[in-house]
Amino acid sequence: MALPLSIRSVTLTLLLLSVSPPNAATQQAALPDITSHSDTSWHDLSFRIQQLGNLPNGAQLLRVGGTYRGAPVALGVLLGPSWKEGRLGADVPLVIYSGTVEIRSLGEQSDRFLAALDELYGTKQRAQKMGAQTKFAAISLGGDPAHLKAAPVKLKLFFESDDESRYAELYLNIDIGTGTVELAEKDPDYRTAIVRALSAR
Repeated sequence: MALPLSIRSVTLTLLLLSVSPPNAATQQAALPDITSHSDTSWHDLSFRIQQLGNLPNGAQLLRVGGTYRGAPVALGVLLGPSWKEGRLGADVPLVIYSGTVEIRSLGEQSDRFLAALDELYGTKQRAQKMGAQTKFAAISLGGDPAHLKAAPVKLKLFFESDDESRYAELYLNIDIGTGTVELAEKDPDYRTAIVRALSAR
């Protein structure tokens, strides 16, 4: 029998938090400033992969962390269990995969990330609390999302809404080899919609 959504959310959060890193002090020192790869015009945010696990249904769950103004920030990233293979066209050799990604709150550190994003983006949404989970449609632009350890994976995420003003796109790049994740802008015009999508309703 499927667990209610609220119980599943708590269970996933506990999975992310239950495994302590072998050397917490070293990992904390190694966390990147999330703005280290940004410039004044574009904000491509960098994170360290702290934990990676597989759920019974085949989904993959990552805890990623960094710092902003010296304080720790963190997110949960859930890659759905099903990725459908396809092609952009007969003349395009690129194989793509389509599926879903959820960005999940891990509590205070995620709330701090959302406030940082609002500040960096200059969106003035006064965002203070991240929603428990925000679901995005996703397509791969490189790599196979079902096999993260095989090669780096580049994903384009789409937040879909009946309200056109809330539609947004962004990039999620995962490199298990280097232990890094990047959340990158697609277009500054989507900034307000991204902050709103990630905010608690």
